[in-house]
Amino acid sequence: MIYYSVIPMEAALTDPSEQGPEIREVDVGGVSMVVEMEGGGQGRILRLLSTDPGHYLDPRYQPGSRVRL
Repeated sequence: MIYYSVIPMEAALTDPSEQGPEIREVDVGGVSMVVEMEGGGQGRILRLLSTDPGHYLDPRYQPGSRVRL
């Protein structure tokens, strides 16, 4: 069988019951970011989405830091 799709083969053929970490786009203190939820109302920053260059220089918002949601 030939399978044609615009999505990657890995995404199309994975089992939907095998879920990875919960990833959300959130706004913390006026800073938009993508976080991986860790439970207990906390998340680990994966990347910033803010357009303010000052947010990228703030060590509180560096990737890998934990934030309270």
